[in-house]
Amino acid sequence: MCMQTIKVPSYAKINLGLFILGVRDDGFHEIETILQQIDIKDEIEIKLTNSSKIDFSCDHPDLQEADSNLCVRAANLLKQTTGIQKGAQIFLSKTIPMGAGLGGGSSNAAVVLLCLNKLWGLNLSVQELRAIASRLGADIPFFILGGTAVATGRGNLLRPAKSIGDQPIVVVFPGISVSTQWAYTQVNLNLTIKEKNTTLASFNDIDYDNKDFIKSLKNEFEEIVFAEYPLLEQIKKQINQSKAIFASMSGSGSAIFGIFEKEDDALEVRSFFQNEYPTFVTRPINWGYQGVEHILV
Repeated sequence: MCMQTIKVPSYAKINLGLFILGVRDDGFHEIETILQQIDIKDEIEIKLTNSSKIDFSCDHPDLQEADSNLCVRAANLLKQTTGIQKGAQIFLSKTIPMGAGLGGGSSNAAVVLLCLNKLWGLNLSVQELRAIASRLGADIPFFILGGTAVATGRGNLLRPAKSIGDQPIVVVFPGISVSTQWAYTQVNLNLTIKEKNTTLASFNDIDYDNKDFIKSLKNEFEEIVFAEYPLLEQIKKQINQSKAIFASMSGSGSAIFGIFEKEDDALEVRSFFQNEYPTFVTRPINWGYQGVEHILV
């Protein structure tokens, strides 16, 4: 049987600042953040089959349960939304740490939507795919676009933003998995709202060369997560003591990252951490809908 196949990267993200603005009428929290796609990546291979079934496998032992996996949920939602009766085999090769705040699962789901849109010949627009993605999770529409975006609402309302450029970024994952749901339940809005004098919206332009802007980028989950996991605060302090321009936790944790001007400084910090924790030197990237559209099948 001849099968068409797509094998593509599924990139991670970091959050440059994360402000929690309040609780919405739907019970979710209103947030404001800059999402930056980075080139740490999983790989996803999708084969078009003659069956109408979605088959899923993964090289990570904790992701063997197919029905609850976001990749499978994304494929089935695409089938349900479009009425298509085709199937596919999905194989996921994991590199992005899980429970790290790097958006690996969201990225995987978005890539499945992008690839099946291509393989199944659905020709859905980026707006249509984003609408489907938002039904699966708040971060997933971002990965349909890729690049850099200011995210508001639940994180699903996006406007393209200026990239931080080609700066090397060190990402340290200390092996702690932080539940996003747990982190949100710990939010004390009385504490966070009183500090809302500075948010992303108070700046006319995103300017990473503006020291005041960089200093304003604060992840409000850090106070909550660092209290529970002091090691994360220690790692951030160690990165700040290097030649990092900026250091922060990504999302609700637990990955800690530092942005550097020089590759040598980033490599030095990686060598400091890599014997104890998975540590990556990565860079910003812009890959999403257009990246898949240019693939020939």
